[in-house]
Amino acid sequence: MVWHHAPCILLFNRENQSFSLVHDRNNIFEQYQSTITSKLLKMKSGSVKETELFIGDRLFDVSSSSLSNNEILYIILPHIEKGLFEAVEMEKTLRDQQQRLFDLAKAKTISKAEIQSMLRELCETISLLINCDRVGIWIFNEDQTILTCRNLYDRKSHRHLLGVELESMKMPRYFKEIVKNRSLAVTDTETDSRVADLNNGYFQQMGGVKSLLDVPLILSKGIGGVLCCESFSTKSWSELDQTIAGMLADMVSFIFERINWIEEEGKMLELAYIDPLTGLSNHHAFLEQVDTMMNELKPGEKRLMVYLQLDQFNSIQDVLGYSSGDEVILTTARRLQESIQSKGLVSRIGFGHFALFLPASSDGEVKCVSMEEIAKNLHAPMFIQGQDVYVTHSYGVSIYPDHGQDANKCIQMAQVALNTAKKKYARSVQARFTEDMINMIEDDLLAEMNLRKGLDLNEFELYYQPKINSFTGEIIGFEALIRWNHPEKGLIPPLNFIELAESTGLIMAIDEWVIENAFKQLEKWKECGENNYTLSINISPRHFLHSRLNQFLKECLDKYEVNPCQFVIEITENVAMEDFERVKNRIAELQNLGFSVSIDDFGTGFSAFHYLQHFPIQEIKIDRQFIRDIANNEVSKGIAKTIIDLAKLLNLNVVSEGVETIEQWRTLKKLGCPQLQGFYFSKPMPITELDSWLTSHEQGRIPLH
Repeated sequence: MVWHHAPCILLFNRENQSFSLVHDRNNIFEQYQSTITSKLLKMKSGSVKETELFIGDRLFDVSSSSLSNNEILYIILPHIEKGLFEAVEMEKTLRDQQQRLFDLAKAKTISKAEIQSMLRELCETISLLINCDRVGIWIFNEDQTILTCRNLYDRKSHRHLLGVELESMKMPRYFKEIVKNRSLAVTDTETDSRVADLNNGYFQQMGGVKSLLDVPLILSKGIGGVLCCESFSTKSWSELDQTIAGMLADMVSFIFERINWIEEEGKMLELAYIDPLTGLSNHHAFLEQVDTMMNELKPGEKRLMVYLQLDQFNSIQDVLGYSSGDEVILTTARRLQESIQSKGLVSRIGFGHFALFLPASSDGEVKCVSMEEIAKNLHAPMFIQGQDVYVTHSYGVSIYPDHGQDANKCIQMAQVALNTAKKKYARSVQARFTEDMINMIEDDLLAEMNLRKGLDLNEFELYYQPKINSFTGEIIGFEALIRWNHPEKGLIPPLNFIELAESTGLIMAIDEWVIENAFKQLEKWKECGENNYTLSINISPRHFLHSRLNQFLKECLDKYEVNPCQFVIEITENVAMEDFERVKNRIAELQNLGFSVSIDDFGTGFSAFHYLQHFPIQEIKIDRQFIRDIANNEVSKGIAKTIIDLAKLLNLNVVSEGVETIEQWRTLKKLGCPQLQGFYFSKPMPITELDSWLTSHEQGRIPLH
């Protein structure tokens, strides 16, 4: 086998006693791994040591150097007999260069000045050993279309140049040749066709190059560049010249491999500790910094941990766009830094979330900079996309060491304070942690576990409230309302568990339970000959806009013999206004499946009536607050009449809910409201009571007394 005089470079980890391969063009390690590892493990490594090892039937020179307390670098080279060198000084020069390489490899960081100094030394060494006029180190760009000179040494003038570029489009043949073979040795540049591309350009411009020896720089990712030896007179490159050039090219390759590794490690370290958008410390770095500061505090000293969140940042980003959302984050980060300066730490720890660690007095109040000052800076309008944007924020506070002995615990308690207060108020929340908040969280967790268990054990039940034809008293359908038959607490109305279901994500499973059981009931009525009843159900905002809804409804249509036009899906008015386009598209999709969509609690939200003409809905339900005193309040009567007339204009059905008296029924009938619902007719009933109630109204109508 032909052995190239190229090093096998290994990195040894003392802790786990393992070797990792850095460079091995001769595949020595692959062939003799067990032999090499066993022999190297017997070597004692400290400062640079040299020894000789027989591997296979060849003699190798082995050098080692400690890079750190845990790492040793080994370089294994095929042995060259002393007589092969023209002078002992040549070998000494190589050894000195290798030592310099070791020293550079030990460094955890390498500056640009150190890199350039090393390249200059290498170029000078190569020109001496190979006896050539000029030596250049050229590096490829990523797609190998451009070679850039990192250092070009002219031995005669003893000058170093850099920055010259060669382009593949101007010299395609040459670019192919330098990556094809281990070396490109050209005795006469004027007659060798492999470098003909360079004759009318580079060779003439660079002083008339007559002979050329190029060796590729082989990196882990492929050919990374070329080591170029040039002569201004015709020169036949000996086998020794090519061997030495190849060996030194591998040294250069190792340097650039090390540089790439350090750069990649630096990027990874930066990603691990720095938020890329704001440049602030990220969550991980913040916790480390805070823990360090906590350990340095004197007994009795206190600090304030603040968990700060931008209110409704998702909505801000949806309206303004992601780039504008980034501007909001950047502006917030800058204002926090300006407010705190060197008085504390600030970090971006999440999407629209920040953490602050501030000095505090003995009673837990912030010192040096007040939260009022910070809030004032944050509340100033942000000029984004040509308009003033106002952003509110909320925060929770905990105290070190009262509420936690480390950064993670303190930030957790500050978040608990914020989340607890957020259950009551959506914006501009300011909350301090108290011990009873933990009890509240435990209660919520217990409630969630009970809710999951109730769903698994089928403890839920549908109650049905009739809907009446206002003009005839005819029973035309029902609204299905969920109840929880808790084994210990009894019947629980949805008001007491729907919010918890929304926050935990269980609402999807609960909604699907309601849908399927409503389908079952419609099918049972059909089997009993009742084909005209409609059945309404309420869908949560989260479920209504979820892609799963349509698929589940299709599955129910395939499973049960039900006409979809009997099934009414109710959503609240506020939901309808949340995301205009998505809601509009979802309603159209449901309509295409044959379902009717109704807007519940109409008149209580922030929508404008003209939105109704854009939604393909079939029904609106007037909220009970307009019905309560409709019989004797002209304002309520006027609002109800406006809604009813508008619905007629848009060809929509209208249901008035909350009817509790005969006077309300008569008034609504006079106003032309076609359908009614309320306690006057019946409270919501389980199916067993509903069957009895229907029997008492055998004619299927309620008389208007």
